[in-house]
Amino acid sequence: MPVTAGIIAGHPANAGLRRHREAGRSRLDPVRSPDEVVRPYDSLGTHPDLVARLWDELAGDLPRECRTIFFGGPALVHPGTGILFGFAEGTHTYALRLPEIERLEAQRQGAARVVRYGKGPSFDLTDVGPEWIFCRWYKGEEAWCRAAYDFAGTAS
Repeated sequence: MPVTAGIIAGHPANAGLRRHREAGRSRLDPVRSPDEVVRPYDSLGTHPDLVARLWDELAGDLPRECRTIFFGGPALVHPGTGILFGFAEGTHTYALRLPEIERLEAQRQGAARVVRYGKGPSFDLTDVGPEWIFCRWYKGEEAWCRAAYDFAGTAS
């Protein structure tokens, strides 16, 4: 059975990102294909370089199409399980849902679970889920994205 928008939006593994994204955006379609949006790289409220990083550079070599729009923002979803494993937003934030080995390597390279926006608010991935980590063009992110894809494909 193909993964539907309802499965993706309602999947328990996606609940944290849904809560984060849904705040103030409840009128948006929960899940859309990039093909349904005019100019998705520069119309989602996310810097186009981040959208390209997530969708083209990191996910470009994955075995199946994973690009999606989740509550108005770019994301990656495993097509078999409906579990989200990557997202981007704003001007400098993108994250991957990584298995432990890759998450530890990312942290060793300096990746964090909290990003601070200057003197303003911060974004803590604890609210999204324990496997998520912010990336920043670290060495090996393409391999981490593949690990995230595989991880999302084996989770229930």
